[in-house]
Amino acid sequence: MPCSGTRRGWKAGRTVSRRGHDVGGSVVSSGVLASRLKDATVVIVAATGLWFFWSQYSYLSGLSWWYDSVQQLHARAVVPQPDYDLMTLPWQMIHPRTFEIAQGRLRIITNDEAFGYQALANVKTNGASAADIQFDIDVESGGVTVGLLQAGQWIAANSATQAGKFTDWNSAQLGYRRTLTIAIANDNPAGQSRLTVKALRVFLRR
Repeated sequence: MPCSGTRRGWKAGRTVSRRGHDVGGSVVSSGVLASRLKDATVVIVAATGLWFFWSQYSYLSGLSWWYDSVQQLHARAVVPQPDYDLMTLPWQMIHPRTFEIAQGRLRIITNDEAFGYQALANVKTNGASAADIQFDIDVESGGVTVGLLQAGQWIAANSATQAGKFTDWNSAQLGYRRTLTIAIANDNPAGQSRLTVKALRVFLRR
């Protein structure tokens, strides 16, 4: 009997000891977890703030670069020799009704797709970090968008939505890709547009 009672007491004590150890361990683990979560929250908040600051800085820096570039383009007294022009660009027609180059001018009658591409020209960037485009267009009817693309995305675009003289410059910083696309697209919700491109020049900046 005494042995049996002692064995029962030992078991009971063992059980209590385990429970006490488990409870204490849970409290310690919860405290450590809470501390780590707090530290992680601080890191996440700091990283988010840094990302927001950098994104805003990057946006403003890019906007400032674009504004300065366009201002310099407009202020040029003498236009340098372009890397590509209307006659040397390797145009690919994208279903315009008319695409005629004659006497240094390009006449386009678009198809009826409201905002569809009419002509594209893919060129090598040759390591350039930026590109400028200058054009002189007479829009007879409808509208037109002229600009630059990389990876299928517009990086610079100018649009005219009514008839008249359409002359302007634009600039864009180039990505790491080795090619650049010059695009002429329709910009007329009603359908067909008619225009004559009198000049189109592309300048690559290294």
